[in-house]
Amino acid sequence: MKIEEVRSTSKTQRIAAHTHIKGLGLDETGTALSNACGLAAGIVVEMIRSKKMAGRAVLMAGPPGTGKTAIALAIAQDLGGKVPFCPMVGSEVYSSEIKKTEVLMENFRRAIGFGKTISHVIISLRTAKGVKQLKLDPCIYESLQKEHVEVGDVIYIEANSGAVKRQGRCDVYTAEYDLEADEYVPLPKGEVHKKKDVVQDVTLHDLDVANARPQGGQDIVSMMGQLMKPKKTEITGVVL
Repeated sequence: MKIEEVRSTSKTQRIAAHTHIKGLGLDETGTALSNACGLAAGIVVEMIRSKKMAGRAVLMAGPPGTGKTAIALAIAQDLGGKVPFCPMVGSEVYSSEIKKTEVLMENFRRAIGFGKTISHVIISLRTAKGVKQLKLDPCIYESLQKEHVEVGDVIYIEANSGAVKRQGRCDVYTAEYDLEADEYVPLPKGEVHKKKDVVQDVTLHDLDVANARPQGGQDIVSMMGQLMKPKKTEITGVVL
């Protein structure tokens, strides 16, 4: 049996001139402490924590020895270990063995965090005729969160737009609580997949409002053309 030692992939931390910096030296209210070990860059820290610095950068310019590196390290220490931070020096970039782009790309990949995302939504819908499990687009998850959908709610989902509407609580759960503010509705009958005709009265003014900036009626004509292509729209009458 061959046993090999697994080397750690974490970057070695060396003792340098800025190792003593442990944070910005701010309290919970954002004011500087008396023994602050770095300058107060709390606004940048708050913007990073509130996810308002995505795709942006902070440029610190000044002569040598003014504390640019100290501020950057203090921001990293104040954010904590969950926010990736990769310090670099010029000697790491300029090398005859590795290209500059490879070094920069390696540090970029170290600094980009990995998070979980929702790939799809699996939901079970029940009617009086049976139960059907559906795999939906991840955008449906936001609509379900907005409507505060829970198990036992009666909902309907539009297949074209993906809109979710909560109609109420199923009457099967009426004996669950003595007092409840939800409206109880009966269990839907028929199949899970249903075809429903929706009739909506629309005027030209409604189309103008729907358009952001109408330009001489051309936007209305193009919108009406798009509506008439699938042959689902019918102009019933004009009143002036």
